[in-house]
Amino acid sequence: MSVLNNFTVSIAKGLRRLRKKELCDTIPDRRQHDSKDQRLMMEKCLIVSKVTRYEYEKHSHDNISDSELERILRKRGSDFDSMITNHREQKAFEENVAKSLKNMGLKVEMASRLTYNEELINWCDVVVPCGGDGTFLLAASRVRDANKPVIGFNSAPHKSVGRLCLPTWCSNDVKGALHALKEGRFRWMRRSRIRTTITSEPKLLDTITPVDLHTLHYCRYPPVSNQEDGQDTNARCTDGQTDETSLATKVLPFLALNEVFIGESVTSRVSLLRLKIDNGKWTHTKSSGLCVTTGTGSTSWHYSINCLRTHSVLELMKILQDEYNISLDTSLEKAREVTEKYNQKLMFPPDSEQLAYSVREYITFEEWPTPRGLRVRDRAETVCVRSHCTDAGLVIDGSVSFPFNDGTQAHLEIHPEDSLMTVCMDDTQPYST
Repeated sequence: MSVLNNFTVSIAKGLRRLRKKELCDTIPDRRQHDSKDQRLMMEKCLIVSKVTRYEYEKHSHDNISDSELERILRKRGSDFDSMITNHREQKAFEENVAKSLKNMGLKVEMASRLTYNEELINWCDVVVPCGGDGTFLLAASRVRDANKPVIGFNSAPHKSVGRLCLPTWCSNDVKGALHALKEGRFRWMRRSRIRTTITSEPKLLDTITPVDLHTLHYCRYPPVSNQEDGQDTNARCTDGQTDETSLATKVLPFLALNEVFIGESVTSRVSLLRLKIDNGKWTHTKSSGLCVTTGTGSTSWHYSINCLRTHSVLELMKILQDEYNISLDTSLEKAREVTEKYNQKLMFPPDSEQLAYSVREYITFEEWPTPRGLRVRDRAETVCVRSHCTDAGLVIDGSVSFPFNDGTQAHLEIHPEDSLMTVCMDDTQPYST
């Protein structure tokens, strides 16, 4: 097995240990649901369905006939048979969940990415996404009520982990899982979410509207200029400050369960951002963008950005030994052990009130101001970002994007009242019905 494969296996084990130990068993009592009898109100259930690749293609081609869509996709080289099979399996799973809920005497409504709205959310007692982590994030982002549970089923446990969803056995025994939930055989879990407040010139505030990246054919914003003719950006805002009386603010209608990413839409273009961490000073940065994450998201993109690879650690250990005369065990196994310990420190509990931020691929050279006192990766209470980008987006959970161009400012923070209510169930031992 290659070094990279060994690394991947060891980190997967670490993630499972963290999930089992920190996310379920050691969540402080003060963060648990207030209910002592573990009752879950689920008389009205809203199933949020996954948009399959087939449905996406159908929508993208203006709902043409099935035969014509098949002709187009096969000509393009797509695996149409696999697409149809996956679509039918997904819909069969959703129907099984709906049927099981109805057999328990519960009211059920169905919604997709295109029909999921505030009216349905207000109607239901519990939101039940059926898909993977992407569907769960979609469902969670629009639930503002901190006491309305979101409980997800992984509809394809043989293909993906679905770490935000119920354990695999629940997907294989939907009826048993629903009865376990109804009878209170679970633990409540709260997951912190990021609230984003945007500040900009009043005339631009109404243009900062959401774009669903999953339904776009071409996922880019046209450049939006917010400078007055003849004005120089650097002259207007040399210290990160501006005339506060001329600005307006609004809280974005989506809460980030995983992360908020800010950067230029064209990935090859440098993102020019000013950052202020907690009560620090404004700092210029040039990078590939900024990722701000919750504890839930710390095992995802934040982890991928910052994790070390076993072979890199091994090379460092050999340098310390050969060039600095430090006695070390430079075996592959020891390097793997050190790597895992380092990488596990990147992850933190989902109910943490702290954020973690990462400046991706920070660019530094003598002509550009260095980030005095700014660490390119750290945890914080609040993160403020001011854009000097020309075609940038502020993306919530990789799904919904807002334009974030020159002069626009974002304030990212966590509030307890924004937390998401969900549940934790045992990973290995099925509950008997």
